[in-house]
Amino acid sequence: MAKLSFLWHLHQPPYRTADGVSHAPWVAVHAGGAYRTLAAAIAEADGRGQVLNIVPTLVEQLVAYRDGRVHDPVLAALTTPSNELTAGQREVLVSWAFHVTPRQLQRYPRLAELARRRPAGRGPRTAASFGPGDLRDLQVLFILAQAGEQAWRDPRLAPLAARGRGYLPAHHEASAGWLEAQPGELLALWLELAGRPGVEVSTSPYAHPIMPLLVDTGIVVDSWAPEPAPPAPPFAHPEDAALQLERGLELMRDAGFAPVGCWPPEGSVSSAALAVYAEAGVRWLVTDEGVLAKSLGRSLREGGRAGAELYRPWTLTGPSPAVFFRDRELSDAIGFRYGRWDDEARAARSLVDDLTAIGRTLPDDAIIVLALDGENPWLHYPDGGGTFLRALMEGIGSAGDALRPATLGSIAAETRPAVLDRLHPGSWINGTFATWIGHPEKSAAWALLGEVRDAIASSGRPSPPSLLAAEASDWFWWLGDDNPTELAPLYDLIFRRHLEDACHQAGVAPPAALSTPLKTVCRPVKVPLAHRWRPPELDGRITSYFEWCLATPVEIAGDQAVDRLSLWAGPGRLHLLIEGAQEMDRALAEAPLHLRLARSGDAPIAMTLDGSAAHGAGIDCAVDRVAELTIAWDGRRGSRLELARVDGSLLGGAALLLDPEPVDERSEPPIVG
Repeated sequence: MAKLSFLWHLHQPPYRTADGVSHAPWVAVHAGGAYRTLAAAIAEADGRGQVLNIVPTLVEQLVAYRDGRVHDPVLAALTTPSNELTAGQREVLVSWAFHVTPRQLQRYPRLAELARRRPAGRGPRTAASFGPGDLRDLQVLFILAQAGEQAWRDPRLAPLAARGRGYLPAHHEASAGWLEAQPGELLALWLELAGRPGVEVSTSPYAHPIMPLLVDTGIVVDSWAPEPAPPAPPFAHPEDAALQLERGLELMRDAGFAPVGCWPPEGSVSSAALAVYAEAGVRWLVTDEGVLAKSLGRSLREGGRAGAELYRPWTLTGPSPAVFFRDRELSDAIGFRYGRWDDEARAARSLVDDLTAIGRTLPDDAIIVLALDGENPWLHYPDGGGTFLRALMEGIGSAGDALRPATLGSIAAETRPAVLDRLHPGSWINGTFATWIGHPEKSAAWALLGEVRDAIASSGRPSPPSLLAAEASDWFWWLGDDNPTELAPLYDLIFRRHLEDACHQAGVAPPAALSTPLKTVCRPVKVPLAHRWRPPELDGRITSYFEWCLATPVEIAGDQAVDRLSLWAGPGRLHLLIEGAQEMDRALAEAPLHLRLARSGDAPIAMTLDGSAAHGAGIDCAVDRVAELTIAWDGRRGSRLELARVDGSLLGGAALLLDPEPVDERSEPPIVG
């Protein structure tokens, strides 16, 4: 009879800056939705073997909402009567109320109708096409969409969900009151669950930082090995890692919980980080099976089925809690696959069948651990996830002798771990830390964090609260190109605000760089890649149609001198054509252009293009009627091209994210020299 444990990771970064303003509403709007869905399912189905891993900054923000100690402009725009909204609040409402998943939008035709009426792009008059009745419907429907299944199961909301449109002021008042009550109700429900048999509350370090990188960013060398690691700004503050854990455990205990285990943020581990957890008295951790595979130096799966070594706790020869490794395939099935099924109950039965089949092949002392995000999946499930969760827990309860649900704390107390000779340093994403360091934007954030950290240390002041908030993993997650979101510039701003607040709290001058965004918005552009096509003749003239007929044009709006940039690529080179309303040698003599090509894995190429040439290494150029350039480029995805004058970007503040697209050269005769 194998033991079975679920760890549900519940996490929001610190959106609230030192002035008490919350710059994003997700804590408030998900309190009664995705978080409530999971907690209610555990309560109603008497779920056993359930671990709620609650990040301290989520609890801290819920308490602030409950106690009225936060100013949230989005919450204010949602709860103020529509005929009393200021012009600014109307814009806030319209800019946020369509941040919903396709599943959420599908449930509410009126919300989809309003979404279609939203003007393309953004501007100061985005909300002008919505009247007071539209705005009231938008307020109520956004609350219902984020409430998930509570919209039709909670009697306070069910009549509103059934109505669907045409809401009256009393309906809005009811939905607003429900929304404002959710942070306190959720905290009370979590505390009630924590006292139940078969349920455990665990936590993470305070602001959910990548602990191995706080200890020493130099760990990237071992994490990427045998591949070369990207450059990493030096940052080595194990005392910050210890403080993050200490503050997190203290906050959770003050809130009424008694955690003995942790989900290390993003499943990120290293031997040095494990020693920090051990020193704080943490008894168990969970990370990903990929880390175990790299630690053992071999695959854990044969024919799709994992071996028994995955289903047991491990420890290190040095200071270490017990470490459990999650079954990635089953965990990811909940997070990413079952939400696409139309029948949630059938999806749950499928998972119970898979768990039962695995349990019957394992020894009695085996432990199957499923660990995943406990919030985001339910936004994509057809019925909001609650049906799936209740059917899953009820199915496990009736699975017979193949499975025995148990919490990780109870398992760690009664099971002797095996010993790992070596722990691979990495996270749940591909076994490295690439999601949080290595990309130029991510590394620039680490460098800025280090600069502020060093200034505070030189002042002799202790680490201020906002510095811990700035160390949260989320700010680094949203930088770079791997997790695109239109909210990335906002998250960049919050990160820099936390650093600025930390400087003020420590009495040091904020670095000037804090005023410059780290995030560059990217516009993807297809770059035709030809291997047999003759490169352009660099003479500053379009001497042949075939020189640039392959190229992708990018129109430049608003500039008087530059109209168009065109791009294509050949073996090892990126070819650029710059055209304008007048001859480019004259235009560039008056106002030079600055170009920067950030190449994936290589040092960036920066150049200044004036009336006669481009100045920079690795560039060939000619300027006359047009400007023609070729630049060293290996054709890998992820490279970014920036084009600017002294007074700002020519791409509206964006960079071009180059996406090479091979040309089918079989259909046309090659142009050869």
